[in-house]
Formats: sequence, C-alpha cells, structure tokens
Amino acid sequence: MQCLDCQQEMRWNPHRNHHRCLSCNKFGFETAVDDPAEPFEVSDGSPGVACPRCHVGLQFANLHGKWRVCFCDECRGYVIEKGCLATVIHEKRMTYQGEDAVPTPMNQVELKDRLQCPACLETMETHPYHGPGTVVINSCNGCGVAWLDYWELAAIIRAPGRRPPRGSSPIVPARPVVDFGGRERDPLMRNGLSLLNLLLG
Repeated sequence: MQCLDCQQEMRWNPHRNHHRCLSCNKFGFETAVDDPAEPFEVSDGSPGVACPRCHVGLQFANLHGKWRVCFCDECRGYVIEKGCLATVIHEKRMTYQGEDAVPTPMNQVELKDRLQCPACLETMETHPYHGPGTVVINSCNGCGVAWLDYWELAAIIRAPGRRPPRGSSPIVPARPVVDFGGRERDPLMRNGLSLLNLLLG
C-alpha cells in the first residue's frame, strides 16, 4: 500500500491490523471504522483535546455501540475511562466465540512509548496490559483514563487464556478524585470540567 499523503511505501503491522508510512508516519487501514472486530460510531461534538499520537482533535464516538470514547480518525486510537475499559474487556472476552489469536511476542519498542495525556498533558504511564494478550497500553492515573491504539482491544479480546464465566461481573478500578486546584495545565479544567466527566456523560 502507498501512503496517500507522501506516496511512499507503507509497512503492514499484522498484530495491529494497519499499515503505517515509514516516511510521514500516517496510518492506512483496510477496514472501515465500523469493522465488527473493533467498531466505532463517530458522534457529534469534540472534547476539545488532541490525539497524543497524531496531535489532531479527538472526536466523541461509541465503541461497540455502547461505550463512549474520545476517538482519533487519523490513527483510530482512543481515550477510554479505565473502569469502562475493564467492563468492555470483561464483557467482550466473556461473549467472544471466535478462534483464539495466535500468541505473539511483546513489542519491546512499544514499551518505550511516551505519550502525553490528552487532558492533563502529563506523561502517561506505558505498561503491558495486565491480562490476556501481549498488548502495551498508556494510562493516566490522575485522570482515570487509558489510551489504546487501534486493534489493541481486539487483540485482548481474541487472546488465548481463561475467559470470564457467563454472568460474572468485572472488577472495576476506583475512579480518581480530581484535584481541580492543581490542574492549571489541563485545557478542560479551565472550564470546570474533566475528560473523565465528559467520557462518563
């Protein structure tokens, strides 16, 4: 596949189901945003924050038709509330009936990723997802949100390993108490809001 922007060759990443340009870092996809494996429905409105990877404005979207996220239509990464993420993973792993994905090694390069939280602009923690799948995610404990790149959720859902029993409930992390007084850099806090408030509606 050729990059539409610079016409250079794009490299296929089979573990994340996308192409990426080696020259300008643009992403290319062979599926639409409503791909059933990881579907997004983009909705009206914007949270007023930028993608930590592409630096373009994020948009509100619904993931799997149910969970609200802040979505980047350039790289298809998204911000999600951490308790919501735990619920999505629990429900989708519980009900998944397809074939398990072939295990792949952890990408050590991804562990060196340093992304800014879209809300508070502090550096997010980069770490392996502590569960099935060899996925590296970024999270901000202060804001109570996580950043997932495209197809990382699908990789977790399809990963081999024990699945939650039918009818069980997820273990959801506690939401942080946001310190409005100490968040002068947060572009949302200046309006008395937080990204967590916006995601929870």
